Amino acid sequence: MTIDLTFDIRYDDELAHEYYGDGKQLSQTVREIYRNRDLIIPDEFRSTMSSPPVNLMQVIAPDGTDVDELRRVEIPQGLSIEIWDLDDE
Repeated sequence: MTIDLTFDIRYDDELAHEYYGDGKQLSQTVREIYRNRDLIIPDEFRSTMSSPPVNLMQVIAPDGTDVDELRRVEIPQGLSIEIWDLDDE
């Protein structure tokens, strides 16, 4: 089994948006942040039209993943990632 998570990814400002990018570039950054955690992180995800955009990424984690541990992972300056586990609420 797996756990379906939503990553709410926000940039601190437009400069951070330019640095971390969109689409596959942002997905690769998220893969690097959560490396060795066996997450399935998509290259395509929903983004708002605001500037900078808010990104909602559907991530799949292996069953037994400690979601609170994922929430404690250090996020690089300029990004914030809030993790929603809708099955746990």
